[in-house]
Amino acid sequence: MTDRAAPADLVALGRLRGAYGVRGWVRLEPYAAEATVLLATRRWWLMQVTPQPLQVAGCRRQGASLVAKWQGCETPEAAEALKGLEIAVARAHFPALPDGEHYWVDLIGATVVNREGEALGIVQGLRNNGAHDLLEVEGEGASILIPMVPAYVDEVDAAGRTIRVDWQRDW
Repeated sequence: MTDRAAPADLVALGRLRGAYGVRGWVRLEPYAAEATVLLATRRWWLMQVTPQPLQVAGCRRQGASLVAKWQGCETPEAAEALKGLEIAVARAHFPALPDGEHYWVDLIGATVVNREGEALGIVQGLRNNGAHDLLEVEGEGASILIPMVPAYVDEVDAAGRTIRVDWQRDW
């Protein structure tokens, strides 16, 4: 580990759940089932009072979780001592997605507008109901869940922080 300053765009992607095996591997519960970013990058940050950079030597699926190994974590005791801490990755290091796909973190804070031009609210989060993702939109005193499917989402302008939908406030 080095004393490098943490990037300003860190995104928490999972939580450490303890030791795995006897060689310093850790169990990691990813916040997203696919864990695409964690599996694709080896530049992670351990979220402590001062975030610490990690050089990940290996990461793989183990059931519903991941197991990972990085330099400096060589014993089960060292891995167990990290239990409960979050792992983050700089947004700038996320792999590129195909056209039409977006990372959830890029949609949070976007304004949701319907076809009539009415602002329905701001995306506070997203969740998956097993069939598809849902936008959690906080509007005038009410929360709305909007399915992230082509029938209801007309356009996602991540750069412009706007999502256009076929949806009404009272649905």
